[in-house]
Amino acid sequence: MEQHCMSADPLAKYPDVMKPREVADVLRVEVQTLVRWLGDSHVPGFQIGPKQEWRIWREELRQYLHSNRNITNVAKKSA
Repeated sequence: MEQHCMSADPLAKYPDVMKPREVADVLRVEVQTLVRWLGDSHVPGFQIGPKQEWRIWREELRQYLHSNRNITNVAKKSA
């Protein structure tokens, strides 16, 4: 039986600067959805190169995910 460790870092295996496909995989969304979120500044990222390709700093993604957690539900469950 496979066990999942809650303390495991799901971003640890990714490079410091991530591509949209990698971030989309982590978030379990389509790449097009992630690109839209990047363009709307819902997810932190930057564009680079002549093709203006999106890149995302792993640590900024981690901070973004942490700051956007729904902690209200966690507090209600523990009460």
